[in-house]
Amino acid sequence: MELVEARDVRHVIVHREEHGYCAHAHAAVAADGTWLVVFNHAPRRAFVLHPPEEPLFRNMMIRSADQGATWSAPQVVPDYRFSGTECAGLTPLSNGTVLLSQWRFAWYPLDLARRMPDQTGLSYPDEFMRGWMASPEHEASAFRNVDPAVLAPWVRGPGETWVHRSDDFGASFSETILIDTAPFSGGYAMRSGVELLDGTVLLLMSDIPHYRQIFAIRSADCGRTWSAASLVAALDGHEFEEPALVRTASGRLVAVLRENVSRRLHQVKSDDGGATWSRPHKLDISGYPAHLALLDDGRLLMTCGWRQPDYGIRAVFSSDDGGSWNIDQTIRIRGGLPNRNLGYPATIRADDGTFHTVYYGEDGAGLTCIMATSWRLP
Repeated sequence: MELVEARDVRHVIVHREEHGYCAHAHAAVAADGTWLVVFNHAPRRAFVLHPPEEPLFRNMMIRSADQGATWSAPQVVPDYRFSGTECAGLTPLSNGTVLLSQWRFAWYPLDLARRMPDQTGLSYPDEFMRGWMASPEHEASAFRNVDPAVLAPWVRGPGETWVHRSDDFGASFSETILIDTAPFSGGYAMRSGVELLDGTVLLLMSDIPHYRQIFAIRSADCGRTWSAASLVAALDGHEFEEPALVRTASGRLVAVLRENVSRRLHQVKSDDGGATWSRPHKLDISGYPAHLALLDDGRLLMTCGWRQPDYGIRAVFSSDDGGSWNIDQTIRIRGGLPNRNLGYPATIRADDGTFHTVYYGEDGAGLTCIMATSWRLP
């Protein structure tokens, strides 16, 4: 693999808080040209917890009317009732509607949960923190001898999948729709859906809290009602989540999936509007998770977090609707970040032709924050 440096690179911090942990950004452009970024926000702790372990995460939105030169103050979306959430996804529609897809866990204080007569679906600290301890994404060695209930004195319960609708280009989300994801346990979507030629919205989700299968739901009325869920990707011995979906210039649907056993991205495609999907196959790309964008010349741009030295953000192109990826010409958008607590990039294109990739990482002071890099093709 040859690394090619992006040109005219400029790094900025989009949002940072001294006492807040800000991570897992997704960026999209509304029909009126407003740039939207949604991200996770929780109180900063002495150790890093992500949404499956932390009940105080909320999704927050910032907006830019000048293509990233300035940003609005962050606001909780859709409102303060929605706490304990996973990463959220934005789907701007051509008619101006913006959809916010969101999963919300139920959370309980530890002692209250122990007294609840119905223990169905409850995950106690010794269970969900075991996964935290084992995850290569966290530096947990200093806490291996600490009682998980001391680190996280709360219990995670089942949750709900929601889609929220905005009729003011993402400024507010005033309509909320509860999604039935049966037969799947729940639905977690942190990237955009797509509009098909007939106006149908197709949204891919992973089966939270298992994070093993990918399924699709559809809406023919701009997100007000949704179809039953249908399977997209599942394989024995694999754990798929966090799908990134794009509709190519030819109409093909391409989805790139995070896979947590191999730590390699996998891909599926559909040539019939998502009615059927190819068997998942592994890509020779170790960064994750991915974001996909269709360029004006028909190529696909994939950006992903590089969680190995040198830590940063990278990109590859496909010139054949995802049939192959030019890994031999991998573009380094950013390197030199301090550790692997980074990523979730999403890339949008400005009117002047520059790309703007939004992601999260730690700054020089150890604060996890929302960052962006503007760059041009090599």
